Amino acid sequence: MLDEILDLLIDEVAKLVPNVVLGAIFLVTGLLTAMLGVATLLGVATVGWSPRFGGVLTAVGALLVVGVVVWWYR
Repeated sequence: MLDEILDLLIDEVAKLVPNVVLGAIFLVTGLLTAMLGVATLLGVATVGWSPRFGGVLTAVGALLVVGVVVWWYR
């Protein structure tokens, strides 16, 4: 019951927001995540995170950016 309500809500929100806007949001989020990951990996951002966490952030950000670029290319 709850998953049906959430599915309906997500479908309605997805219909209201154009694909270009969603792609731009994911692209900016991916770029910011990758930049924070590289800064953490290099030790510039000293917020107590490990270099391994920086590598994970970099990988997630890169996947977001590549995914959006492939999505727009098709």
